[in-house]
Amino acid sequence: MSGLGSGPSAGASSIGSTPARLDDLAWAYGTLVPGQKNKVTCIFCGKVISGGGITRLKEHLAAVPGEVASCKKVTEDVKYRMKQLLDAKRKERARMSLSRAEVGGFYGTPDEEEEQDEEDIGTQFSQRRGKEVLVEPSGTKRKKKGITGGIRNFFAARTTPGAQPSIKSALATKETMDRADMAVGMLCYDANLPFNVANSPFWQPMFDAVNAVGSGYKAPTYHALRGPILKNTVDEVNNYLEEIKMSWRYTGCSIMADGWTDTKQRSLINFLVYCPKGVIFLKSVDASGIVKNADELYNIFEKIVGEVNPEYVVQFVTDSEPSYKATGKRLEAAFGTFFWTPCAAHCLDLILEHLCKLTVFPHIATTIERVGRLQSSSTTMEAS
Repeated sequence: MSGLGSGPSAGASSIGSTPARLDDLAWAYGTLVPGQKNKVTCIFCGKVISGGGITRLKEHLAAVPGEVASCKKVTEDVKYRMKQLLDAKRKERARMSLSRAEVGGFYGTPDEEEEQDEEDIGTQFSQRRGKEVLVEPSGTKRKKKGITGGIRNFFAARTTPGAQPSIKSALATKETMDRADMAVGMLCYDANLPFNVANSPFWQPMFDAVNAVGSGYKAPTYHALRGPILKNTVDEVNNYLEEIKMSWRYTGCSIMADGWTDTKQRSLINFLVYCPKGVIFLKSVDASGIVKNADELYNIFEKIVGEVNPEYVVQFVTDSEPSYKATGKRLEAAFGTFFWTPCAAHCLDLILEHLCKLTVFPHIATTIERVGRLQSSSTTMEAS
């Protein structure tokens, strides 16, 4: 491409004779072949690497088998450093793929620009006073604008540890950053949001999406949150559940019955379905008064199996109490296509209770009783 340092007067500072990303540490160990784009010479062994750009040079120095021969003269510390750079790049790409899947769409990232650099070194960018200007080579097809390619500077990659911040965020003063943090904090305090909201996987993506829109973004209103946004969220969750249910026919699934007692002393049974793709909550049934009745439990369990489809069920997991055990065995005999399995956690709980009985291991029972008395006395002293 003409005009990018093609003459002899361009010198070492010419964009045509230097790689696009000078901040990559690997360029300290390789030089571009004059007049040959996409060719890099290793400074250790002198090997000329064609294609692949800086990533191929890293693989050469790190002795990664596959695309290029390993360097025989590279020092161990450089080899280790190159392996670290490749691992960091791989983890960043995996994280970005997960982030795009959670947000629900594709967003352009700085990583894509780096991949373009490696395809045609020295022809993608021209640098003017610290700003990057995209110059597309001939024959390159631009992606259509919109959700698949309109946003080129999405902020997700810039919020990861060690990522290069945007110019605007890098120039922001501490006062500006503190004011933004205070605004987020005031919202949490005013709405009585628990502090662990910051641990949500949707916390940082929310701010990334707002940053992608820019300073003109207007927060959704009360009616939007309870109306179209809620509806879209419900639709997304239902679609996700349908994907899991569709996988049952290929992988099979396990039905799990979890019995518990709520604050109103009602005996409830939660039914969940597990498969390799994930666990979903199916329904909750009020079994008060019938939890000890095997016939009534069988009627409930039979309907649950029918909702899931007996052809997909591999096992039915319940507590090992007598009524549940009898119902599970009856289900296993009636359908003949799956097994009843006692809950391992419940079995361990019963084993521990048995070991703590005074008639089985007196010293264990005595120790537990003593600990209980100490805890009671400590609680009484704190209350007083």
